[in-house]
Amino acid sequence: MSNVTDFRPWPKIPRFNREFVLTEKIDGTNAQVTIKHLADDEDATRYLNEHGYSVVSKEDGLYVLRAGSRKRWIAPNRQKLDGTQALDNFGFAAWVADNATALANLGEGTHFGEWYGRGIQHGYGMDGRKFALFNTTRWGTRGQGLPEESPAELTVVPELARVRGHLLNEAIRDSMRLLRTLGSVAEPGAKAEGIVVYSVEANQCYKVLLENDDIPKGMAA
Repeated sequence: MSNVTDFRPWPKIPRFNREFVLTEKIDGTNAQVTIKHLADDEDATRYLNEHGYSVVSKEDGLYVLRAGSRKRWIAPNRQKLDGTQALDNFGFAAWVADNATALANLGEGTHFGEWYGRGIQHGYGMDGRKFALFNTTRWGTRGQGLPEESPAELTVVPELARVRGHLLNEAIRDSMRLLRTLGSVAEPGAKAEGIVVYSVEANQCYKVLLENDDIPKGMAA
């Protein structure tokens, strides 16, 4: 219903002929780790006493880390003081807690990625699991920008192309052909799922699947 009292502005339209980044879409579960650098006068007690937070000490002070899935905060599956059970997501929160000191080197902010491997979706034939960060601009096309002493399971999604809008269709075709022919770049020898197209100008992601791209997720076999 239209409202004649509240003005609704037309949103700013992003320009199409700007940069797009194409990366391999990893078939896992969306995950994030949020990191906060505590101020010198900030009390860490509240975090130490609440399940799901990790507090680590670095040379420049204390850091608090928390793990999340796509929709909620998660915590290791350990019994809480009130008798309830905390919910993890394929062990990601436990991994963050076990590697909190090294992960704090990523710095303040929310770091999004895909948690994938054994027991998650098709699993890529892996014995273990990895956390692949999405931000190839910050962390490098193959993770060469990751901090030293990062956990062995920390990686970055493979960047397949970086083009302007007028070359986007060609880059999508070439990237899909590469994955269809050679399989996954992230896990050589495994089947690839597709690509993610990120518009830097719009700060928006789009996915293109190798199979069933025109079928809603719930209807795919």
